[in-house]
Amino acid sequence: MKKYVYIGIVLVVVLCGYYVVDAIFTRSYDIPTADATRGEFVISQNANGTMDAKRAYTLSAPRIRGLQITWLAPEGSTVEEGEPVIKFDASKQIADLADHESDLKIKTAVLERARKEYIIQEKQLTLDLEKSRRNYDEKKHDAPRIAEEALLEKELAELNFDAKLEQLKGDVDKTEVEVDRARDKTNLARRELDQTTIMAPTPGLVVYLEIWKGSGMSKVQEGDSPWPGMGLVKLPDLAEMIVKTAVSEVDANKVDSGQEVVVVLDAIPDKEYHGQVYKKNTLARKKDYNSKINVFDVEIAILDHDEDLKPGMSASCDIIVERLPDIVSVPLEAVFEVDGQTVVYLENEKRVEVEVGRRNDVSIEVLSGLDGDESVCLLDPTLDEQGLPGDRATEPELNKGRGQGNPTGGRKRR
Repeated sequence: MKKYVYIGIVLVVVLCGYYVVDAIFTRSYDIPTADATRGEFVISQNANGTMDAKRAYTLSAPRIRGLQITWLAPEGSTVEEGEPVIKFDASKQIADLADHESDLKIKTAVLERARKEYIIQEKQLTLDLEKSRRNYDEKKHDAPRIAEEALLEKELAELNFDAKLEQLKGDVDKTEVEVDRARDKTNLARRELDQTTIMAPTPGLVVYLEIWKGSGMSKVQEGDSPWPGMGLVKLPDLAEMIVKTAVSEVDANKVDSGQEVVVVLDAIPDKEYHGQVYKKNTLARKKDYNSKINVFDVEIAILDHDEDLKPGMSASCDIIVERLPDIVSVPLEAVFEVDGQTVVYLENEKRVEVEVGRRNDVSIEVLSGLDGDESVCLLDPTLDEQGLPGDRATEPELNKGRGQGNPTGGRKRR
């Protein structure tokens, strides 16, 4: 009797151990589900890019040698039109302007004296000429010797009149040229002095540029002595912002000017901005230096004004290619290929054969097989435990490279 009792105890222990081990090593997992939907189906082309200003002005060093920066508007600050952005040491320009203004003043005084001398001499010579002519008229009928002397005096006065006035006019012209040169030098010195302070031509954000400083590139700073014409500060006009991005040559035919764009910034992921494609390059370029992939540059105008938008911010853009009304769609993860058939699995694990059509980044159109009010599985429920959760029994082409979608629910499976 005890023998059977022992056997029974052993069997109970074995069975309990089996179920305990099975419970320990048997994993439970959720089969995520999502709703099939009927409504507007949006086909879009995603592209990542960088925020920039539609218009930006680069402030460069003036064409003057030996300048040194003494002051810069703080980087990241906003300046209004006409406000100073860059100042250079102007001591040399101030001294040069003072010298040229003094020289101009002296030469202008000389010119005034030359003009007065010309007027005085002109009147005196005119008077002498008139006297000699009257004297000749009075004596031309006198004795031949007296008449001849009077004629010579008249001719000498006429020659002297022309020669003297020509000489005086030359002196005036020469002095006028010297004054013009002195005035040009003064104006140039004044312009150079004005250029030692660079004003903002338009409102914008102050962005320092990198310049070569002998040992490498670094941002401009006070104390630098830039080369003439070197770009120093960029002033993006924040009133109109764009996103600079690119699309592959395979997708380029889907993108065209005027298309609607939904823009989301990495720094502000909870807010959407309205955009519009306003430019697509007609020529392709290499994506990277060593890349074999060709891309087309695209610029997207941001239609919403927001002071939070700054150049350099990363952005994700959904370019709306087409909007289709009254379409049944499911997440891409819900569609499988089984035995050559395209199928989905309902929440009750029933397999339904479907015909699919167009797709976007997350969903695919269902032409037949669903009404749009079903709940579908995002994993194949016929898979055994091994490899689950998270793996699919098959990975058809339409599911490759896709994410996990947006599950709306799930149920427990053992």
